[in-house]
Amino acid sequence: MLLSNQDNLLLYGLTGSGKTSQLAELIKVMAKESNKPALVYLTDWGGSGPLDALAEAGLVEQERFSFTSDPFVFINNAVTMKGKDPSKYCLIAIESLSGMGDLALNALGRQAANGFGGDAQKAPALTIQSEGQVIKVASNSPTHYGMAQRHLLEKVWQSQLLPLPVIWTAHEDVGDPDNIGAQVGVKGIIGPMIAGHALTTGLPKYFVYTFRLAVSVTAAGKQHVLYTERHKDGLYEALANNRAPLNTTIKVPGKVQPANLVQVLQRLGEARQEERSLLKGAKK
Repeated sequence: MLLSNQDNLLLYGLTGSGKTSQLAELIKVMAKESNKPALVYLTDWGGSGPLDALAEAGLVEQERFSFTSDPFVFINNAVTMKGKDPSKYCLIAIESLSGMGDLALNALGRQAANGFGGDAQKAPALTIQSEGQVIKVASNSPTHYGMAQRHLLEKVWQSQLLPLPVIWTAHEDVGDPDNIGAQVGVKGIIGPMIAGHALTTGLPKYFVYTFRLAVSVTAAGKQHVLYTERHKDGLYEALANNRAPLNTTIKVPGKVQPANLVQVLQRLGEARQEERSLLKGAKK
């Protein structure tokens, strides 16, 4: 299998960078190998086309967030697979960490607007009265961002206790450009977004693999690029980590163009298998 039950992966990039398409290609392979569908929780509906097609083919089971549902309950159900049998799926994917951050912030802001949450003064609400309707427009305070970030980080950890491969996607962000970026001589650090900037530079350390997707414009046209190692992007530095073994003859590329997530995971599997063989040989 391309991913073991202990593996987890964070795939991030800007809208249109190919996250869902790469996830769909991975699901095709793993579903065929295991004869099991993937379970996908969706908060980002705009680019779900590749997954919708797999759902029609029986390779994906989708759980979509409904705005009549409580976002915190939906998030909790996703990371615990509530009501689901993990043995029936080849992997679980959550689209996306950034979308769940938006849901959490929206819920906290609305609670403050309705007088709950203890932070209403720092998150003032605008009340609009027009055409016989009263509409409250909520806002968020710094406390809300901290609460959402810590809650979602805990849910990332909780998802990693599941007995099958776990994949999260996220939008791209620049984290703490004034401090961390200056320390390493760049304008800012590119990483995954989770309810604001505070966790952008630190989140990848909690995943086995962190890959970044981007779009490159060449003479032949636009191509999707998959980065598996930390790299420069103009005046910025972008985070990625393939955690490949260092003592093997099989090398994992730091950049794959055009992007091919399946190919990268195959190479990683080969490198890890060679490492295990070398360790066994050293014990003899």
